[in-house]
Amino acid sequence: MDGWNRSIPERKAVPLRSKTETESTYTRVPFSEDQIGNTLHRSVNLLDIIVDIVLCLTPLSFVVLAGIALSLDGKPLSALGGHVEAWALLSPTIFPLVFAAVVGRALNFFARLRLEQGSSLGVLEQLLGSQTVFGAFWVQVILRNFNALGVFLVLLWLLSPLGGQSSLRLVGRDKRLTASTTTLASVNSTGTTSSFQQAFAQILTGGSINALYTGSLVAPLSIKTSAQDTWGNIKIPRFETYNRTLDAEGYALIGDGEIDWISLLGWPVAGLESRFDSNFTIPTWYHDLECSDMSKVPANSDWIRANLNSQYSHANASTIWSNGRDYSSWNVFLLEDLKAYDSDQLKFVWASKSGYNNTGDSSTKVNYDDTCITHCVMTVTHVEVHVACVGLSCRPTKIRKVSPPPNWAGSLLNTVGSSKWYSFTGNLIGFDIRAAGFASSVTEHYIYGHVESPFQYTGDPNIVDSRGYIDMTDVPPPDFTRRLRTILNTYYIASIAPRASTGTMASASATRLLSGEDRIPGGFYGLGFTPIAATLSSSTDIYRCNKTFFALAVICSAVLFITGVAGGVAKYSCKGPDMLGYITSIVRHNPYTSLHAPDNTFDTSDLARQSQRTFLRLEDVSGEADHVGHIAISSLRRMSIRQARVQNPDRKYN
Repeated sequence: MDGWNRSIPERKAVPLRSKTETESTYTRVPFSEDQIGNTLHRSVNLLDIIVDIVLCLTPLSFVVLAGIALSLDGKPLSALGGHVEAWALLSPTIFPLVFAAVVGRALNFFARLRLEQGSSLGVLEQLLGSQTVFGAFWVQVILRNFNALGVFLVLLWLLSPLGGQSSLRLVGRDKRLTASTTTLASVNSTGTTSSFQQAFAQILTGGSINALYTGSLVAPLSIKTSAQDTWGNIKIPRFETYNRTLDAEGYALIGDGEIDWISLLGWPVAGLESRFDSNFTIPTWYHDLECSDMSKVPANSDWIRANLNSQYSHANASTIWSNGRDYSSWNVFLLEDLKAYDSDQLKFVWASKSGYNNTGDSSTKVNYDDTCITHCVMTVTHVEVHVACVGLSCRPTKIRKVSPPPNWAGSLLNTVGSSKWYSFTGNLIGFDIRAAGFASSVTEHYIYGHVESPFQYTGDPNIVDSRGYIDMTDVPPPDFTRRLRTILNTYYIASIAPRASTGTMASASATRLLSGEDRIPGGFYGLGFTPIAATLSSSTDIYRCNKTFFALAVICSAVLFITGVAGGVAKYSCKGPDMLGYITSIVRHNPYTSLHAPDNTFDTSDLARQSQRTFLRLEDVSGEADHVGHIAISSLRRMSIRQARVQNPDRKYN
């Protein structure tokens, strides 16, 4: 439009007439004097000005977007940042559209201005043909003219995808790490003793201990093999499994594969927070175990009577099976009295029934065929375990062996008197056989290899009071030793802090526990706690502005803005009518059409808008009698070139 918002005067198009019926030359009747005489003075259209201003200023919005992205660099997530990210995602779509509108319009105005000033046809074709990225390249191929203007136009259009992608990558997310220190609280492993070492404590806590033990056995396999138990307590790996390679500080690294845990229960720690990552070291200990190959002897044989009956079982009696109760399936026996013990090792015999007796006679005392026995030696290993936590998810990363603290008396080896050993094993065996009935116990099934589901029955379900016992000689000695070690440590750790292991301590305040303001019951007495120094690191999500893409986005937007301003200047510098970029420009003075502008100052855009229903076709405008045809755009509805080709395929054209 460009300010020429005028209407065509109401008149019929001047007809074209032939000199004769057969001649193919047409002449045009000139306009009358009252139909011509307009000047080149141009009025200013307000809507046109608004459109030009909006198109010129739109590129600056991408500069503003880049500036806001730069201001967000290093700052935490916010609503403003969310809006910037949303706009950045739209940039690859919006920027090329704006670029095409601004640059395409500007190139048209440059071509109009050059046409008024005088220019070669090649330059005009380059300017008008470069309306897209591909067009800017292809017009150079068509013209066979790769000059400086062509290179500039190609590079200019390449800024379109570059600007869109740069705006998309303006802002990203990163994490900022902040380090600090704190003090956690752990159960005092050197000063807290088992409930079985305290008078009447097993009576008060026996139910809790057995519940913890059962809960550990019924936990899913994924929990049994993970670094934390059901309640989030941190499990301790066995140092002897990883001590082949030690670092300068004596630490053995714990890999990411299957870990040899010393217990199904972990060590409770207070003070962990989900919003912090932490690193700390736990001082603790565990019972280690080495057992001989399993052997099988006849039930109630002379060897059994001579070597086990009078030794230190948990219930010294005339039979090895739990004070005369023949439904007990296993037992342990000390090979020496603990009163004279030197606290370095403990020797005992494990005995387990093997075989079947499906008579259903509950009065039968000999209800098994053989007894499986193995000799074991128990020792104590003191360790320091380095733990890394991501929030509340923790796992040991390395472990080293340390010397025991002075006057330490926390394990089964340090129990004063055989009665405490009997108390520990008696409670475990008594609970275990009550859970098993007249068959191999839950503990035996776990040791046998039914780790995932140890609650199984080996008797005949079709016979009342049927007795059935698994054969422990089927278990490889290393597996038997590892699983028995796990069982004994699990039950013993449960007896140290039965009321602190089920989440009570994990949710408590480390500061209040260490100061004595808060207490957690242990056995007969309250638990003692040890301070643990921990290094905390918190990560905060922040925005990061990519400086390279920031610079590219600003450059592309600035070039687009300058191009738009230059195009506006070129537009308002033009004095003549708009005659480029329309089909109407080709036919406005064509003698073979009925389309004619009222005067030469009439904009082609106005003429196209008001004459858009005019019929046009590529025709042979020569008469049929002419031997030579002439092809032109016409609205006379004569013979189309397709019809001419069919009727006279040998016709020549000038």
